[in-house]
Amino acid sequence: MVLTTLAAVVASVLALGPRAPSYSSTARMPVTPLAQSDETFLGTSLVRDAGDADRTSSTVARLLDTHRVALGTAQSLGGRWTAGSVRSAVDVTVGETNMIEVTARAADPDQAVRLARTFAQTALQDRWQTISAQLDRRIAFASRNTAADPNAGEESRRLQLLTFVRESGADPTLSLDSISPPVRVKEMPAAVMIGMAAVGGMFLGVLGAVGIERVRRRGPSDEVATAGRDPDVSAPEVLGK
Repeated sequence: MVLTTLAAVVASVLALGPRAPSYSSTARMPVTPLAQSDETFLGTSLVRDAGDADRTSSTVARLLDTHRVALGTAQSLGGRWTAGSVRSAVDVTVGETNMIEVTARAADPDQAVRLARTFAQTALQDRWQTISAQLDRRIAFASRNTAADPNAGEESRRLQLLTFVRESGADPTLSLDSISPPVRVKEMPAAVMIGMAAVGGMFLGVLGAVGIERVRRRGPSDEVATAGRDPDVSAPEVLGK
C-alpha cells in the first residue's frame, strides 16, 4: 500500500505541475433584452426579457457556447486550432447584470486577447445570420399587411422598425463592448498541489489495498472448496440405486 500511495503521489505531482505560464483575456458582451410585451420582433431570435436578469443572461450564455461558434472561431484563427481546443480554452459565463463574459486562456498574451475577440465576434456573426433571415420574413409579412391597408399605422411603424434593424446589420440586443488586457493566470501554490496529490495518492492506495485484500481472502476459500476433490471422480450415487 505504501508503494502504491507513493507512486500515485509522484504521478499526481508530475501531472499538476510545473506548468508553462498562461494568460487570460475577457470579452464583455452587454445584453439589452426586448420587453416581454414586444410584438414587433416576434418570431426572431433577438434576446427577450425572461422576467429575471440572471435567467435572461444565462440563456444567452448557453446559446453562445456552442460547437458551431467554436468551429467558426477555430477556422478564423487557423493554425492548429480546432473546435475542441477552442471550447477547452474559452468559458462563457454571466458577469454583472445583463453582461456576458467570454474568457479565453492561452500561453501567449496576444493570443488570449485574439481568442476572446474572435470567439465573441464569431458568436455575434453566427446569431446575425439567423436573425437577419428571420427579419426578412417579418418585413415581408409586414409589407403585405401595410400594402393591403395603407392606413394601418401600427403595422407601418413596425415595418419601419424592422427595416431599420435589418439595415443596421447588427443585433441590437447583444453586442461586443470591450476586451480586457491579458493577465497572467495565477498558478496553484506548490504546497496545495502536493497536498492534493497526497490526498489523491492515499485514496488510490486505499483502493489498491482493499482490492488486494479481497483477492487474498477469496483465494483460500476457493482452495478449501476444491481441496480433496478429484476432478475425475463424479458425485456419489444416491443410495438404493
